[in-house]
Amino acid sequence: MPRSAKTLNLGQLRVGLFIFVALAILGFFILNATGEFNPFAETLTLKARFTNADGLREGAEVQLAGVHIGKVTVVRLLPPDNPEDAKIEAIMSVDKELDGQPTNERIRSDSTAQLVATSVLGNDKMINITPGTPEAAPVQEFHVLDSSAAISINQLTQTGNDLLQQINKLAIPTNEILNKANQGEGTLGSLINDESLYRNLDASIAETKTLIERIRSGEGSAGKFVNDPELYNNLNKTVASMEVISANLKDGKGTAGKFLNDEAIYNESKAMISELRTALKDVSPSLKRLDQISQDLESITRDLNEGKGTAGKFLKDEQLYEDARKAINSLSSMTSRLDGVLGDAQGGKGTFGKLLTDETLYNNLNQTMSNVNQLSSESTKLIYDFRQNPKKFLTIKFKLF
Repeated sequence: MPRSAKTLNLGQLRVGLFIFVALAILGFFILNATGEFNPFAETLTLKARFTNADGLREGAEVQLAGVHIGKVTVVRLLPPDNPEDAKIEAIMSVDKELDGQPTNERIRSDSTAQLVATSVLGNDKMINITPGTPEAAPVQEFHVLDSSAAISINQLTQTGNDLLQQINKLAIPTNEILNKANQGEGTLGSLINDESLYRNLDASIAETKTLIERIRSGEGSAGKFVNDPELYNNLNKTVASMEVISANLKDGKGTAGKFLNDEAIYNESKAMISELRTALKDVSPSLKRLDQISQDLESITRDLNEGKGTAGKFLKDEQLYEDARKAINSLSSMTSRLDGVLGDAQGGKGTFGKLLTDETLYNNLNQTMSNVNQLSSESTKLIYDFRQNPKKFLTIKFKLF
């Protein structure tokens, strides 16, 4: 009797359940083997915004410093009225833990999400997140990371095209310059095509070779400088002498050595400098007084130039100059007359001349002075006698008969 399709016994049910569970477990292991499916893993959702998706698709890999941590779940366009320059928003699902530590301990607010090409020729992109610094705060759910876009193949192609266009533009004048140079035009053309220049250069090279040979053979000053061993010996002796002098200086020998090593000289120099500073401080008031005197002299000179004061008027007043000139002329005339009078007196002319030159007048005057002196002496005696015996001079004798 054939089985009914609607009849299902317990054994068949067990076999079916076993096969279903086995297929489910096999599918789980297959998906989990890729590392992208783990229903029990906790994830952290982050966002990043870019000006252009440039090949970024859902399911693209998300890395942290080159280490896989998740994938892109959504790539969507932002609203047209978005105030930012970004036009694309990528939502990423990353593992909440990495190597037993929270992922947001490495992804912080100063981390950057960058679009990176998966291959050189391919246009597919993935997102690489740079680790943050410890000073920044850890990111939270739905945090929007700062973003930067890598140079794409299209941009490189466009840059290469621009470079080729610039090279083509430069090639045209370069070809013109080379054509003119080949035809011998201009300085470069003369340099390339002028045979005399080649001959001169060849002659210069030959002279240089000759000069080098002469130097090697020891001819001339340069040759002796290069080949003469005596010069080396003298230089070696000089170096040895310098070493001896340096050693003597270090040992404190000689005047210079004592000056460098003797602390007493240093202390005396220091004291001398201190005294010099003190002397300069003492000189400072004198310098100030000299400065004041200089200013006073400058003020006096200014007043003289402006005609102020007696000296200024004497320098600037023309009337005073004329009066002084007249007075000097009068004094000169008086001096001339006085010279004439003295000349006449020396010649014995006039009363004053006779008084100076006549010996008879001098003798008479001398005799007169002698008589006056004698009279004065007699008068003195008479007065003395009168005082001693006044009766002698005052007695009056009266006789009638």
